[in-house]
Amino acid sequence: MKYDYNIIKKYSLFDGLSEDEIQQFISLMKFETIKDKNIIMKEGDDGDTIVLLLSGEVSITQALTLKNKKAISDNREKVLIRLDASSYPFFGEISLFNEVDKRTATITATSECDIAILDDEDIINLCNKNNSLGYKIMKNLAEKLSSNLEKTNNQVLKLTTVFNLILDN
Repeated sequence: MKYDYNIIKKYSLFDGLSEDEIQQFISLMKFETIKDKNIIMKEGDDGDTIVLLLSGEVSITQALTLKNKKAISDNREKVLIRLDASSYPFFGEISLFNEVDKRTATITATSECDIAILDDEDIINLCNKNNSLGYKIMKNLAEKLSSNLEKTNNQVLKLTTVFNLILDN
């Protein structure tokens, strides 16, 4: 399976990159087909890749409880969002910046999916070889992380507002 420049260029990860620069990333990608209901990445597992959803649909979930050694096993999860390939999503970018390299959510295929996998080390090496390319990729990743942080902050604000309303009554 091989995906071409015209598809890959639509991912925000590659905004502002030339065709040659995107082709360099495509040459590093590993392509896989994931069957319906299979897990693409699991919350808490080690992670050292960024994954692009090329076709199909996924659900992104997170545990409802914090994991600790004393807690009784509780594996309830909340679906955060369902995405399909038409929005050109990619996942796993936090592992590029997190020394612990643990996945922060579970991503499960809800249909057969084609994915492209980029190894974090390959990304860093390519960025180190070409600082201009590295700047553009890091800027794109920073924009995604910033957007996700803003959404999370809004969710926390909604939760604290609800809790305050409950406690005030």
